[in-house]
Amino acid sequence: MYTIKAVFDGINFKPIQPIPVTENYEVIITFLEPIKKNPAGIMDYCGKWSNDDFLDIEDIIAERNSFSLGRSTYDDIS
Repeated sequence: MYTIKAVFDGINFKPIQPIPVTENYEVIITFLEPIKKNPAGIMDYCGKWSNDDFLDIEDIIAERNSFSLGRSTYDDIS
């Protein structure tokens, strides 16, 4: 008996591991759990930002980089 993992897309099975046999075999198909899709991947946002958005991000980064300038390590922040 051999076991391999595959993904079922609603129509076809797509093996995600090599199939170790070449002749005909009787198989048992077991559905383990649904695959959860990420609701919004980073690629969904690709090309949607304007140049103004990048300027805002650069301002935030610059502000964070200079946040502690002029403060001493031993400043009392209480």
